Amino acid sequence: MTYTFKLARRLAVSRTLGMLPALILFAACSGGDATAPDSSPAHPLTSGSQDDPRFRHIVPVTVRINPSRVTIETNQLIRFQAQGTTAAGDTIPAAVQWSANGGTVLSDGRFSAAATGTFMVVARSAEERQQERVDTAVVEVVRRQPMLASLAIAPGTTTLSPGLSQTFLVTGYLKDGRAVPVGVRWSATGGDIDAGGNYVAGDTAGTYQVIATNTRLTISDTALVIIGAPAPPPPPPATPPPPAPALEKVTLIPASATLAPSATRQFAAYGTLQGGDSVAVEVEFTATGGTVSREGLFTAGSSAGSYRVIATAAGLSDTSDLTINVPLSSGPGTGIPFGTFNMYGGGAAGPLSWSIPLSTGTEHFNLSTDFLAPEGALLRIASARKHNLKLLMNMTGGEHSRYKTNGVFDMAKWQAVMDGYDTPAIRAAVAAAVEDGTILGNSVMDEPHNVGTVGHLANSWGPAGTMTKARVDQMCAYVKNIFPTLPVGVVHDHAIFEPAASYKVCDFIVDQYAWVKTSGDITKFRDDALAMARRDGIGIIFSLNILGGGEHHWPRDPWNCPVAPATFPGGGSTGGRGPYAPTCRMTAAQLRNWGLSLGSVGCAFTLWRYEAGFVTKPENAAALKAIADKLGSLPAKSCRRAV
Repeated sequence: MTYTFKLARRLAVSRTLGMLPALILFAACSGGDATAPDSSPAHPLTSGSQDDPRFRHIVPVTVRINPSRVTIETNQLIRFQAQGTTAAGDTIPAAVQWSANGGTVLSDGRFSAAATGTFMVVARSAEERQQERVDTAVVEVVRRQPMLASLAIAPGTTTLSPGLSQTFLVTGYLKDGRAVPVGVRWSATGGDIDAGGNYVAGDTAGTYQVIATNTRLTISDTALVIIGAPAPPPPPPATPPPPAPALEKVTLIPASATLAPSATRQFAAYGTLQGGDSVAVEVEFTATGGTVSREGLFTAGSSAGSYRVIATAAGLSDTSDLTINVPLSSGPGTGIPFGTFNMYGGGAAGPLSWSIPLSTGTEHFNLSTDFLAPEGALLRIASARKHNLKLLMNMTGGEHSRYKTNGVFDMAKWQAVMDGYDTPAIRAAVAAAVEDGTILGNSVMDEPHNVGTVGHLANSWGPAGTMTKARVDQMCAYVKNIFPTLPVGVVHDHAIFEPAASYKVCDFIVDQYAWVKTSGDITKFRDDALAMARRDGIGIIFSLNILGGGEHHWPRDPWNCPVAPATFPGGGSTGGRGPYAPTCRMTAAQLRNWGLSLGSVGCAFTLWRYEAGFVTKPENAAALKAIADKLGSLPAKSCRRAV
């Protein structure tokens, strides 16, 4: 229903009929728009009309810009509309003053920009003797695409009731199939659509078209809108039921519970009537020491102590007592977390690994470091809580090729994968898991130093200079923009990636030790890494390459990995051949001694990578237990950078 129709209907039943001709004349004076239908005529009221009781109900109390967000091309002209909302809830035109921090905006709301970028358009109300009303819109200006081959509108078909709205999105495709942002002109054969693709269904049922046409008027795409008939009037109210017996008491069960950190417990409540009958009752749950859902599922926080769950209904309440106990050497909030990469599903990685159960031989670990995928993030976080684990996430892990174009790292591809996690559900789950200690942090990249011809060609990020600490900082900042409370870091050896430079945004590094890197001098490796962490104010997570970081005699004796009692000439043995030539596995003694040396000084400790045969080997399992017992007895440390 338009503003003019609403206003005319109100005045028709009022005592002030003299204003109706003027309002009808005003409704006939609306103008056109460069890219969408114009539904904003000039403001009909004088600055003094707000003091007239006849017009007080049509003075705007809020101002809103349409569209609120739009993508256009350089030099494309669009018109912004300013609408007000009255105290009665009606939508009316609003007289505003326009401004923008880029491009050009005229006094009637028309905007264009000659340069690409993201700009803000501001509308300020011009009513006198009235508190200023302000709204903003965001304009993304992109370059014109001379090689544009086609457009695609989403959704292609939608069904709406009269007066309801749908936002349509359009994507351009080049001749080589790449998707690009484009500016278009929107039109519709029925209903209204603004320059941002925001469509409002009309009152007449039928099938209509929404059309997006490129700015050169050479390419278009069409979506269908099916407008249904108005809903029938509601049935007359039923005869009210007789009043229910008064509720006398609310009972919450169980009356008490003891949980570990991050563990869950289901609570339920029932009511008792004055006559003594027990009845179902809807209650509001609240809790201390953790969170409780609307259905009564309590999730414990990370801090030990005594807490409560409370159920309230109709002014009555009942309370259950909670005790959260933090077990030694496991769980959030105590000790130094200890675990392996790819601990889920026998070392399986990739977007489906979240659904695979925990592997065998993991009883000494309370930290899992895994590659996730957006569709499995919520299940992985829930699984970690269930198993009382911490998570060191790799949201953008996986094959390096998925982030490269023509063999070189492509930031846009990386950001596109990261954007897949930017949903309300995942943002809320990550924030809660960081708060209760389930999530330790997220790594943005593996081995940024691997460029040029260094390492495996498939793992190279491109020519030398492709990756820098400044660029990794940009990636950390991008993640923090989505998850503000999440500690963010990167995986690389402290000594071989711009050791003289410092991170300004990233919180931590995952620093992996292998015997060949420093000729076996683990003390120097540890102390140099800690010195760099102190210098830069960052956290450090130490790691051991248990499968390929044992002692060997390369290059003098490539891939000679004797297993005790056999030894190298002159002494020394290994845990056997590693996964890549020429590497050797660590022995149980190396695992224990090096693990205690590194694990006790970082904020967490990881092993690369899970292998059932290694972790279940009796002497290795004994070494892992010794490390877990020691790290579990130490004070917890933060992996977040120093403020």
